[in-house]
Amino acid sequence: TNVISISLPPTTVKKLERIRKRQGQSRSAFISALIDKSAEDAAWQRMYDWGAATARKFNITSEDDIDRILHED
Repeated sequence: TNVISISLPPTTVKKLERIRKRQGQSRSAFISALIDKSAEDAAWQRMYDWGAATARKFNITSEDDIDRILHED
């Protein structure tokens, strides 16, 4: 592990303490989980964006369109 130092406003620290205590986590575990969740959310957003671009490219607006594309000769 690496030790890092961050500065947070007092109100944010109070929120951090309240939530992490409720969840029974250390500060490090709580912040680590937040970072992991943020990275996971970003990956899902990239997949969603790719899917939306693909739908636009192939003019897909419904499941019927997907079925049509899959069964074209």
